[in-house]
Amino acid sequence: MSSTAHSFIHRGLGPMIRLSLSDGLSFDLTPREALTLARALAAVKAGTSKVDEIYMSPIASDQDFVGTVAPEGLLLQARQPPIPLDWAEVGVISDQLKELSPEEGQES
Repeated sequence: MSSTAHSFIHRGLGPMIRLSLSDGLSFDLTPREALTLARALAAVKAGTSKVDEIYMSPIASDQDFVGTVAPEGLLLQARQPPIPLDWAEVGVISDQLKELSPEEGQES
């Protein structure tokens, strides 16, 4: 799978980050949502978080981000059947979101 993230300006919400997955699924995230998701993904990938699910309801997206943690990665529940994201892809997504998200206190 080839995921990408890029910044854009939402006419009502201002700066946003769009996470796009290769199957046409996308999530529009505020910078704070993107940073929160990046940190959660990094934590489950590294094994420092023992949660079995990552859930987020982004303010500007029509669907929720629900990822079930599995031994081989995440199962994204946005479609049926769920979309598998291996740990390498989870790392790519986390890195891209973190790169585009200002750390707390650095927001403009």
